Amino acid sequence: MIIPKRYSYYARIGLIFLLSAGFLMLSAYIRRFAEHSIFTMFFPAVALSAWVGGRLGGLISTLILTMGAAFYVLPPEGFMVIDDPADAIRLGIFSFSGAFVAWLSGALKDNQGIITAMLRSIGDAVIATDRRGRIRLLNPAAEVLTGWSQKDAKGRHLEEVFRTVHPETGEVVSMPLPGSMRGSAGLPDGTSLISKTGDRLPIDDSLAPIQIDTGRTLGSILVFRDATRRKQNEASALESERHRLRAQRMEAVGRLAGGVAHDFNNLLTVINGYSELLMQQVDREAPERGAAEAIHKAGERAAGLTRQLLVFSRGRPPKLEIADLNQIVANFEKMLRRLIAEDVDLVTKLTSQPLPVLADIGQIEQVIMNLAVNARDAMPKGGRLTLETRVHTLRVNDSEPLRQYAELAVTDTGIGMDSDTLARVFEPFFTTKDVHQGTGLGLSVAHGIVKGHHGEIRVKSEPGKGSVFSVYLPLTEVLPEVLPPASVPEPNPTKATILLVEDNPEVRHLMRDILSAAGHVVLETIDVEDALSIGENYSQPIHLLISDIVMPGCSGTELAKQLTPTRPGMCVLFVSGYPGQEVVEALEGSRVAFLQKPFDSGQLANKVAELLARSRHSGSS
Repeated sequence: MIIPKRYSYYARIGLIFLLSAGFLMLSAYIRRFAEHSIFTMFFPAVALSAWVGGRLGGLISTLILTMGAAFYVLPPEGFMVIDDPADAIRLGIFSFSGAFVAWLSGALKDNQGIITAMLRSIGDAVIATDRRGRIRLLNPAAEVLTGWSQKDAKGRHLEEVFRTVHPETGEVVSMPLPGSMRGSAGLPDGTSLISKTGDRLPIDDSLAPIQIDTGRTLGSILVFRDATRRKQNEASALESERHRLRAQRMEAVGRLAGGVAHDFNNLLTVINGYSELLMQQVDREAPERGAAEAIHKAGERAAGLTRQLLVFSRGRPPKLEIADLNQIVANFEKMLRRLIAEDVDLVTKLTSQPLPVLADIGQIEQVIMNLAVNARDAMPKGGRLTLETRVHTLRVNDSEPLRQYAELAVTDTGIGMDSDTLARVFEPFFTTKDVHQGTGLGLSVAHGIVKGHHGEIRVKSEPGKGSVFSVYLPLTEVLPEVLPPASVPEPNPTKATILLVEDNPEVRHLMRDILSAAGHVVLETIDVEDALSIGENYSQPIHLLISDIVMPGCSGTELAKQLTPTRPGMCVLFVSGYPGQEVVEALEGSRVAFLQKPFDSGQLANKVAELLARSRHSGSS
């Protein structure tokens, strides 16, 4: 039961009066034996009153006992008159002494109350011992952490109450009590405390001597706290740092992959283009035909690899449109059933509400395919593959607020992954599969696609317990109405004059040969300055500008901006193996198009014919 403060105060005042009255009655009983020396009996009453009621209580007791002392000093008939000055001096000395005792006792009580309140309010656990290591005090925080109450722990040795062990080996770690008497000491970092109930928790601690001004050591004081949250914060900070370093490494590898793919695409354009021209010129029955076809197939496989590298490096900007993630998964389910083995059970769990996202449908399907193939390979003896969609609220990084994402969880019941594999799972060319079973690009490509959509991909896995890959894409506005696709005019093989700008001579010669074979007039040049000169001085119309995007001195888009005002009817076809964001911004209108390297002769010829036909169609309308 909790007693109100005012009642507690009244109880202390009442106790003061009882103590004072009790000592007065006792002194009255033994007056005949003690005479004036009875005054000394009043000082314990003053001290006790001050201890119970503080300084005010001691002063009240002094006043009461002074009046009682006057009864002994003065005769009854002259109680209000002091005849003997010695009596007045004696009363004054008694009153001063009583007040002094009351002041000292009250101050001691107040100081002890302050110390007790501080120990109770402090957040750290505190244990005080004597010189022999016997416990004298535990504050409430220490009682909670050790499981021992002040009453049960008092008088016991510190190592009996404060039991510590090594967190990994479980060996007992003893407190350095002798060392603490000479100066500050402590336990090794990471030591765990075993409470009375057997619970184990990591602690931070310090042990120091209790010394008075004279230098005498009275004991030691142990201060400790629960280090669980600190260790969790340190682990979280370490994981964040690892994530940051991993992201930087992935970004660096992505840039390298993009640069390699850009240069490699130029080589593949030449290989694939000339191998196709060679196949067109060689008779099907000729022995050279097989060699040409083998070269072309190898080039096509290499082109697919470079496309994956570009996706991983986010070199190819996605063609974004608003789509329902549920619908993407549902439409791709039939394709997935062909990819996975017959002993793998495919289960889809889609939310009833639409999940509109701004996405490149083809790239999201590639993410699903890569994750599904990875899950299939992790279940060599069969299992279950589950695709589940839902709405999830999270913060992708600390600098962004919480927002809603559409989540696609791909769960398998396969062999799982250990922590070392998890740390490298999205690295390009990292794979745990056998040679010829994988390139190590599937998950890294999925990672690049999701990052290119401003999303997040995370994985949870344990050996023998399968894996869960969670893809988070930002939710967008409601789905728009479905519109019929715009009609594209049929290509028209009309001949045209084409200004070809390409700094790579092999690629330029190949494109010139393909376009010339199609009947076009080709004006080829190696740099931007010559292209500008041709554009200004050529007297005949120029129907089409074909330009690489990345060239020395000036980009293809800048060249197009300078030429189109003087050639208003000219179309523009950009070609590159590594398009940037400026290409996306430039792809506006019916007179501008883009062709990704590597390409073959048919793709180039068809793209040129389609662009010219579209330009004429828009000009006539």
